[in-house]
Amino acid sequence: MNYFVKTPKILHALYKDAVWFLPNAHNKIYLTFDDGPVLGITDKCLDLLSEYNIPATFFCVGENAQKHPKLVNRITTMGHAIGNHSHSHLKGWKTSDEEYIENVKQCDRFVPANLFRPPYGKAKRSQLKLLKHDYKIIMWDVLSGDFDPRVTVAKGVDNVLSKTESGSIIVMHDNEKCGEKMLEILKEIIPQLLTKGFIFEKIT
Repeated sequence: MNYFVKTPKILHALYKDAVWFLPNAHNKIYLTFDDGPVLGITDKCLDLLSEYNIPATFFCVGENAQKHPKLVNRITTMGHAIGNHSHSHLKGWKTSDEEYIENVKQCDRFVPANLFRPPYGKAKRSQLKLLKHDYKIIMWDVLSGDFDPRVTVAKGVDNVLSKTESGSIIVMHDNEKCGEKMLEILKEIIPQLLTKGFIFEKIT
């Protein structure tokens, strides 16, 4: 497993231009979804959130938002927050600063937002320094692992439940590759997190 389920504090210090955690005294947590919107996944996710009256934050890929403007509109009209996840899901470490910034700005046409999350969580510090003037850069501190073929639904549920604390930013994925697994994990974690006394909030 080449990623951290719980983001180590050293990364928070290395990337100070990004928000990894939102500390608070009210047991608030922040559920976020990356890579959508995708028909048949994002809409089911929205239905489930609506069932529990839970707000969330959706980091949308511009290409997907361009294909599914009605889904973007549904996200916002339901009261959720949206964020920019670049136009074509670029990996910042392998992209020039100029190309990367241009791609993020292209996403703005379809995802008008002042939140940004780098795809894969991988961006150069030089890119984040350029972007921080126009966006609040949001990372995370808990990964469900839904994107990992080795992670079962049960393991994904355990990843979230065992690592979430007040202020946690949780990442899940509403994409075609792992969206069905994400929905199964989501069905399990929402009632259990509510039982633990957590309050769901969107990122603003």
